Amino acid sequence: MAEKLEWEDAAKKRVDEAPFFVRKLIRHKVEKAARERGLSCVTEDLLDQIKQKQMDSQK
Repeated sequence: MAEKLEWEDAAKKRVDEAPFFVRKLIRHKVEKAARERGLSCVTEDLLDQIKQKQMDSQK
């Protein structure tokens, strides 16, 4: 099992404010991206990057 990632409080709060039925998916995508980038902490900046990437792929 992969090492548990830390979450900035602000990043955690943003995910917790998402509709409950997508929170698990968001956490999974963001943590996967963090691990791929070699990060040990999920930040708001990472959330923004993943959100932008998702939006760009839907154009």
